[in-house]
Amino acid sequence: MFDSKDITIVSSSNEDFVAHLTTLFLSLLESKNEDTRLNFYVIDDNISLNSKLLLNRMVNQHKARISYLTIDETEFENVVESERIPKTAYYRISIPNLLKDSDRAIYLDCDMLSLENIQTIWDLDLGDNLLAAVEDAGFHDRLNLMGIDCQSNKYFNSGMMVMDLKKWREEKITEQAFDFIATYPHLLKFHDQDTLNAILHDRWLELHPRWNAQTYLILDEKQHPTVLGRTKWEEARENPAIVHFCGHEKPWHKESIHPYREEYFNFRNRTAFPLEEVKEVSET
Repeated sequence: MFDSKDITIVSSSNEDFVAHLTTLFLSLLESKNEDTRLNFYVIDDNISLNSKLLLNRMVNQHKARISYLTIDETEFENVVESERIPKTAYYRISIPNLLKDSDRAIYLDCDMLSLENIQTIWDLDLGDNLLAAVEDAGFHDRLNLMGIDCQSNKYFNSGMMVMDLKKWREEKITEQAFDFIATYPHLLKFHDQDTLNAILHDRWLELHPRWNAQTYLILDEKQHPTVLGRTKWEEARENPAIVHFCGHEKPWHKESIHPYREEYFNFRNRTAFPLEEVKEVSET
């Protein structure tokens, strides 16, 4: 059984994104309960020693823990990549086997910001589901297009997942994912996310979109096909719990119009990786 006062957070980062990762971690640390300890695990894609020291110092100051995980890159040699989605995006598939002593973890993309206590989703009863997640904003017919036989065509965004690691290991979900990648590479337009949805359809708990308020939703660029969905999206726009800076609209870009840009800088400029908001930014 997972410990309610000990929360496991997993993210993946390279050197280019470590500043955003640190910003996310600070937002999580400042919004948690005082008596809750966060245990951070970072899937390390060649983060420099200096960046690790700076990140470690901040985490330690908040009495949290941090560890770095090494991936066996040979497992990912043949995965489908693109300019926007690199090989590292697949690494979350291996989390259950990397954390063999953990029964539950929350995976978060590093381009996120937590505005509310993560405890709420950590304590969720997942029932028979293997994870909890938020519907992806705008890809409502994706499973049908992939030809997946499913009861519900709802398709989740893999940038935030509350994962039942014990059940994943018992059912060998990671191994199933690698088999799917090898067998159906032509279907993987959205790479690891397509893979996980193809395997875990009908076996995930849908969360309110405020727990993964994606850019398309925040900027009102897409319309949900149902009345209830549109209502929830409006609620998420007004009061997001986790903001996900997915897509091309990044708050650290000079011309960004993201409404949570200032919030991002409020956190980032209190880390060891400050960045003046007015500067021209050339980061990824």
